[in-house]
Formats: sequence, structure tokens, C-alpha cells
Amino acid sequence: MIVTKTNSLILRVEKTIDEHSLFRGVTKAVVGFSAGPDSVCLADVLHRLYGSDIEFELVYVNHGLRPERALKREETKVRQYGSRYGWGYKIISVKVSKKKLGIEGAARIARHGALQDYASRTRAQRIVLGHNLDDFVETFLLNLLRGSGPRGLRSIPTKRLPFIRPLLDCRKEDILRYLRARHLSHVIDRSNLSSDYRRNFLRLKIIPTLQKINPDLHETIKREAEIFKRDDEYLSAMAKKVYDRAVEREKDCLLLDRAVLLRYNQAVAFRLVMKAIEELIGSLDGYESKHYHSVISLTKKEHGKMIDLPKGFYAQREPEKIVIGRTKERKDLTALIDLNERLVTIGNYRLRFNVSKGLGSVRPRENREVFDLAELSLPLYVRNKVPGDKIETKIGSKKLKKVYSESRIVPRKRSDTLLLCDQRGVLWVIGFKRAYRGFVSERTREAVMVDFERIDQRN
Repeated sequence: MIVTKTNSLILRVEKTIDEHSLFRGVTKAVVGFSAGPDSVCLADVLHRLYGSDIEFELVYVNHGLRPERALKREETKVRQYGSRYGWGYKIISVKVSKKKLGIEGAARIARHGALQDYASRTRAQRIVLGHNLDDFVETFLLNLLRGSGPRGLRSIPTKRLPFIRPLLDCRKEDILRYLRARHLSHVIDRSNLSSDYRRNFLRLKIIPTLQKINPDLHETIKREAEIFKRDDEYLSAMAKKVYDRAVEREKDCLLLDRAVLLRYNQAVAFRLVMKAIEELIGSLDGYESKHYHSVISLTKKEHGKMIDLPKGFYAQREPEKIVIGRTKERKDLTALIDLNERLVTIGNYRLRFNVSKGLGSVRPRENREVFDLAELSLPLYVRNKVPGDKIETKIGSKKLKKVYSESRIVPRKRSDTLLLCDQRGVLWVIGFKRAYRGFVSERTREAVMVDFERIDQRN
């Protein structure tokens, strides 16, 4: 066979498809179609390779971020190519919220979400994207500069179901030659010509300079990324075997065993942290290698040390654990106690108050404290802690921070631990320590008996 500009690219795509089994058992797929050169080339190649063997549908996602005139031109191309190949087509509009990811990152998430939703509704087994080798190299360098860790240095995957990328081993220049040889028209996104965006700056300024040092830059980076991928998969598999031994799950957080993190090589510990964050959040978007290293560094910090993580999460050192959880907004809780009401529910506590004559009906219990009513400064109230809180002891007063530490109340649970107080101060860190005053004796005429139960432990 004479190798032409078009069938050379076709052969390369066929090799990628075969190596990664991209269409094995597939009968229906949606093609992410922007009407740009990559997606036009992709659609034409798929049509030539598969004809009517696979049912393809073009899906254009309108982000609404560019001039209406450009968007209309692209939508027209979608219809033209749908008709040309006898494929169905769909135009989907999405709203893009910039947030902290930047407009490009937010647009990508919105686009992928729309494609996944449509593929699911139409029972398509694959979502085919037109990323090429130039995109691969740009993403590798962006992730390197961002410090996104070992997973980022794997760059764009050829296959991460349902997404597949048959053009990932093809250079952009080869795609453009293919389009010219096949006389296929496409639209140009003018924003790609501006170096104001980081990706464009890399493409237009940095990569051409690097190619002067290494003309085979694209192939070199693709090869190095494959090495990173193999190493990362091996180490991630090791971390997976350890993970269930290393992690405990609570309602709103994960606890990593500090001893396990210290026992294993940092490469494995690094991936244990990554896996925990991914389990909590659902993805690692917005996280970089510096965040994982910061979590691991807590293993050698003092008890109570806390760091902030992206997306409203935190990590904190506990005596034997590193806790990773979502930052909770502090709620100030206060309830004035009417001793005639007897039952009070506040926060995660249910409290029962009972005033009795003398000591006749008082029976000691683990979840109970008893006070001499005459020794208290009424009214009583229940609240959560505030900075500077102290409790009276036999030899003076003690900061509640030290009480919490002695009682092994971990920092994340301290805001949920409530205090019974009178007008003189803290009477009882409920369930842990009482003040050294208000004790009942034979002289006690009226005793206040306080029982508690934790509601969250019942659910």
C-alpha cells in the first residue's frame, strides 16, 4: 500500500485503537464535536474506519463563552457533518461557572458533564474526544508547572472510560495535513491565537523554544509520560493494598493511621493521602503535590496541628491519626435551663434535669453528674466552648484546652463537646470532667441531677 498523508494518519489511529481496545464490543458512541480541526478529523477517520458498524452521534457543547456569531458558525458545521456522514447530532448548551478552577477548567468540567449525561441517556458506550499529541504535551507541561504530582505527569489518558482519545498519538500538523488532503473545512477558535491563556502561551512561546533544544520533544514527553504512568500504576496498586488497613471512616471525615504513613515509603504514603482525598471529594481536581506533602508532613508535627486544604477541606494531626475532613462552620450553641422543664435537647446532646430533696433518690451513673443546688449560681445554661474557658480544680483553675487534651478529646470533636455552666463559670465538660465545686453532701437539702445522652451515637 502506498502510504499517503491521509492513510499514514489512519494507520496511526488504527494502531492506537488496537493497542488500547478503544472500541471493543462498542455499538454506539458519541463524538465530542467542536467543529474545530481535531474533531472534524476525528469524525472523518471514524467514518472511514467503521462506516455503519458503530452508531456515532455528534454532540456539540455550547459554553456560551464566545461571540454568538462564532457559535452559530460552529453549530452550522455540526449539522453539515452530521448530514455528510449520516450521523445524528445534538447541540447542548451549558452554563459555565468560573469559581476557583479558571474559565478553561470550569468549561472542561461542564463539557464533560454534559457529554456524560447525554451518553448515559442515549446508552452510548463511549465518548470519543479529539485530543492530539500536541494537547498531550501541553497538558504534561502545565501539570508539571502546576505541581500536580505523579498523576498529573501521566498527562491525558488515551482511555479512561467512558472517554477515549483515538488521535492522541497524532501531531497537530499531521491532522491539518489530513484535512487539507481530504478537503475538509473546519472553524478556527480565535481565542487559541492569544497568548493571554497559559495553555496558549505554552503552545505559542515555550514549546517552539523547547523544540530548538529537542526537535523530538513531543515523542520524548509521550515516552516519559508512559514511564510515569507505569510507575504510578505500580505504586498506586501497592497503596491500594495498604489503604483499607490505613483508613477509618467516620460520618464526615477519614482518618489515616499515622503509623502506617510513617512505616511505608513516601511514594506509597503520598498515594494513600491522594486516595483518601479522592474518596472524600470524588476527584483530585484543584489539588497539587504540595497539598499531599503538607498532609504527610503532619505525621511529624505536634498533636492538634491543622492545615487548610482546597475546596473547604482540612487535615489535622491527632495522637495516632491524620484526619482529613470538610471544614465545618462553627455554630454557637446556648440554651438557658429552666429546671422545671427537665428535658433539654441542644446540639448532639439530650439532657435531663431532676431536682430532688436531699440524697435519697440520687444513684451514681456513668452519664450523670449531681450538684448541690444551694452551691450553684442560677440560672444554669448549656453552651459550646469559647476561647479562654477554664474549669475550677482542687488546686486552682485549668484551661479547657488542657482538659480536652487530658481527656483525649480530639480537636475536631471539641466544638461539639458541650459545657454545663452556672453564672460563675463551667460546672461540667459534659461526659468528661466536672468542676471542683457544688458537690453534694449530708448537708445537701436539694440536689440537681443531670443525665445526658449523645444523640449522634444513637443514629
